Parts: sequence; C-alpha cells; structure tokens
Amino acid sequence: MNKPKVFISHWMPEPGVTILQKYCDVDYNNQTEALSKQEFIEHAKGADALVIFVADIIDEEIIEECPGLKVISSFGKGYDNIDIDACNKNNISVTINLDSLTDSTADMAITLLLSLCRKVIPADNHVRSRDFKGWHTSNFLGKDLHHSKVGIIGLGRIGKAIARRVQAFNTEISYFDKVRSVDFETEIDAVYVANLEQLLTENEFIILSCNYTPQNYHLIDEEKINMMRKGTVLVNICRGSIVDEKAVSKALEEEHLWGYGSDVFEFEDRLITQHPKYIPESLLSQTDRTVLTPHIGTGTVEARQRLSISTARQLIDVLNGKIPKGLVKSL
Repeated sequence: MNKPKVFISHWMPEPGVTILQKYCDVDYNNQTEALSKQEFIEHAKGADALVIFVADIIDEEIIEECPGLKVISSFGKGYDNIDIDACNKNNISVTINLDSLTDSTADMAITLLLSLCRKVIPADNHVRSRDFKGWHTSNFLGKDLHHSKVGIIGLGRIGKAIARRVQAFNTEISYFDKVRSVDFETEIDAVYVANLEQLLTENEFIILSCNYTPQNYHLIDEEKINMMRKGTVLVNICRGSIVDEKAVSKALEEEHLWGYGSDVFEFEDRLITQHPKYIPESLLSQTDRTVLTPHIGTGTVEARQRLSISTARQLIDVLNGKIPKGLVKSL
C-alpha cells in the first residue's frame, strides 16, 4: 500500500519530520526561506497533505492546483494565511496548534510590555554608546506596571495566559471578548467589559491577543487610539493588520501613546489585498518609544519542538480518519 504524500514547505525541528517520515512519503524543503508561489505549487500539486507555515499564503489558486489534497496542517495557531472557504469547498481539512505555543507567546507579550515600561532598549543603547557616566536622577524614567490597569483584547488561550502573568504584578485586569469567561474572571479577579470603547478608555496598558478576521482589520485605528488615555502603552502579539500602523506612528509622534510593542506587522499579512510592502518608516524611526521584534512569539527551542510534534500528529490523525483537537471548522 502506498504511503500518503506529504510536502513540508519549510525547515522545522526534527521530531515532527521523523514522525511524518515514519507514516508518509515526505517531500521536505529543508530551508528557512519561503518558496515562490510557483515553486510551492510544483511541490504541493501531487501531495495528499501539506505542512505549511505563517509565511505561506494558501489561496484558492494553490488549492485548485492540488486536486488530491486532503489536509493542510499549519505550524502555528493562526490560519488567516489560508483560504478556509476554498478548503471547505474542496473538502480539505485544516489543522492548527491550539496549545503548543500558548505559554511562549504569552511570555513574549510580557517581554514587550516590560521592555517598554522600563525603556530597556534606549537604556541599553545609552550604555553601549559609552555616554553612561553612572547613576542619574532622571535618565530613562519609565512606567510602573505593578498596581496599574491592564486591558486585554481577546481572552482565548493566549489571552488567559497573559492575564495570569499580568496578575502577578498586582494589576487590575479587564478584558473584551465576544465570549465571556465567568470562571476565569473568578480565578484571577478579572472584569469583563462589554464594549471595546470602555476597555480602551479605562486602561493604562492594552494588550492585543485576538484572532485576525476580516472584521478585525484595523480594529485599532486612529479613532480607537484617540479613545485611549494619553500615555497608554499598546502591545500587539496577534496579527499586524489588527492595528493601523500609520495611526500608531502618528499617536507616538504626538505623544498620545507612551509606547508601542509589537511582534507582528501588517506587511506579513499577504492574503490581505491592501497589505503594505513593509513597516512604515515613521514607526521604525520611533526608536525610543517602540519595541519591535521579528515575529518570534514562538521563538524558543522548546516551543518549536512542541509545534513540530503537534503539527505532525494532527496531520496523521486526519489521514487516519480521526478528528484532531486543532481541526478548523470554518471562519
């Protein structure tokens, strides 16, 4: 009996590759750069299953070029880079990793938050420039996170993990989500806010951890930013296009926002027609008021190992007629 054919589009840690090689005929692109669309199609068109990554844009054209495709297993949690409607139409299952990256991504959110609060990057640059002459009364004064008010937009697995971490700083936590989590409110003494505007006006720190959907495009735009308190710190660890980066740049220049930390950027969301070519220069130039990291929320050895194993196992489950925990039903 022939083994199912699987195409892995990028390098991934060895454990997941080994699992797939045991059960499947694997075409493995052991490289860290994304293939062109045509190169991707050449590898994928005869496959029963794909392992894809955030840099891969799986649109209707690719789906149509892969008539035997049964499952797409995403090495991550987001799936806005996959045309789910086209997959549903062609009876292709899509799997994501619900838990493997939760804690590492939540750690990243706190890293960005504390780096902004304590001006870590400009302070580090000051020391390295050799301008540091010793203790000073007013150099690099930051903001206290402890005993502050923190608002979280999106209380899924990652949002809850962030809330638990923020709770350790004796903060007042509120959250906005389409689904209320009453048990969790009791667990960490969080407050549910029924409308986004209220959350934006009441908090000193705002963390974005919601999923990207077309309805969430530029959820945080100039109007929403202007609702925030003067001196608010904004952190984004979900998807770049949830934020209007030009509006953020303007708010930083006008000192309405105290700081912006992000691990994700609009230009990455290539399935969105109007995505920019890169991060606005006006945002990049705000070196003392931003912390910008290159999409490394899952960038630990341990997290990538977990993702590798989970991605492989879910793909095999689908091929064996099982329903994995990370099966995406619809948008």
